[in-house]
Amino acid sequence: MCPQANVSEVVLGGNGKGAVQLEKLLDASPRRTIGGYLDERISSPHKMTGNETNYLLRACDYNANLDENIYFIAGDPSLEIQAEAINQIAGQTLPSTSWANVHQWLKDILSAIAKKYDNAVFFIDCNPSFSAYTELAIIASDRLIVPCSADGSSARAISNIGQLIYGINVPAAYAAVSFSKRAKDNGLSLPTIHVVPLNRSTQYEQKASKAFSAMYDAIKARTNQLYQKDKSIFSSARSVFLDIPDAHSVSVVTSHLGLPLHKIKLGKYKIHSKDTQVPKDSLDRYKTAFADLVSRL
Repeated sequence: MCPQANVSEVVLGGNGKGAVQLEKLLDASPRRTIGGYLDERISSPHKMTGNETNYLLRACDYNANLDENIYFIAGDPSLEIQAEAINQIAGQTLPSTSWANVHQWLKDILSAIAKKYDNAVFFIDCNPSFSAYTELAIIASDRLIVPCSADGSSARAISNIGQLIYGINVPAAYAAVSFSKRAKDNGLSLPTIHVVPLNRSTQYEQKASKAFSAMYDAIKARTNQLYQKDKSIFSSARSVFLDIPDAHSVSVVTSHLGLPLHKIKLGKYKIHSKDTQVPKDSLDRYKTAFADLVSRL
């Protein structure tokens, strides 16, 4: 649900190759992307089409590095254009369920997939905005993973999540039309904040450096303020924070070659025309932190 479709390019084979594969999906008729599905729902806003699972792609059919149990729905830049249509249809007064029907479009496709594949687990990639398509993603989710970087914008983003998703500190003039109020009025549940990875930290002796720790303290303080305002928006009372060290060359190799973390080995990899070295310390630290993240999900 990110119009940049970065994750799709990585899944489709990495930088370069993945971009070519994505263009083929975008050029298909209908498009084999989330945008193609939303085209159908814009024409059929109040009932499922029966074609929902047609947009699900098996990742290893496009990228042999990936395991057979990974499926995905490709991203699409047209989400930005479709956002206006989503808002217009959701704002219609008739039928009275228009807002709820539209905001469950993504939930509908996930429900159709879940019926086809038992025990399916979904991850929805969102960009740091709160557009109409983001609202669909929020309604379709059970839990939120909120990755933060060591900067002031991430600290502010925590407060924005409280306001935009949960209605905390919404100005009185907008309270009646806020996303959280409309979701509640339409009987739609909202996800809980589950884990807040503190991303790309520069570490010394397995701890974040002083500069990074100072910024992370601001993020933690904002998160704790939300917890004090409304504990129900969190999955549990345990700490939601998790340090993720800067992966350096590991992340470059992963995204460029479309390689999953468990297949990255020590040594050199060709990135464009240059050799890139994956060092043992960096790979070990990142794998350990990633295993911790997975264990919390």
